[in-house]
Amino acid sequence: MIHIRLAAAALALTLAAPALLAASPASAQAPACARPERPKLPPGKKTKGPEMEAAEKKVADYTTKMTAYLKCLDKAKTDAMTEHKGVIEEWNGVIDAYKKAPG
Repeated sequence: MIHIRLAAAALALTLAAPALLAASPASAQAPACARPERPKLPPGKKTKGPEMEAAEKKVADYTTKMTAYLKCLDKAKTDAMTEHKGVIEEWNGVIDAYKKAPG
């Protein structure tokens, strides 16, 4: 019964991991996973050419940083899931040893 519950918990964590990572405070994530600040965009209608060019550079920079941030989160998710799987496997080994122990 414990094995079934732990397997279900592992599946639930796997399915919820993206939301958990997104909702986690920055301090709980790897220091390298720094979410970039959203750039302020001009309104468009009354914006002049030079302001649009500057905004384009900001968006390009933001996109580069966001891509790196998302890759970092993917790695953090993979690392967390690997660690979680290891803990569950170790725990299942503890349960098996407990069941085999005399008295």
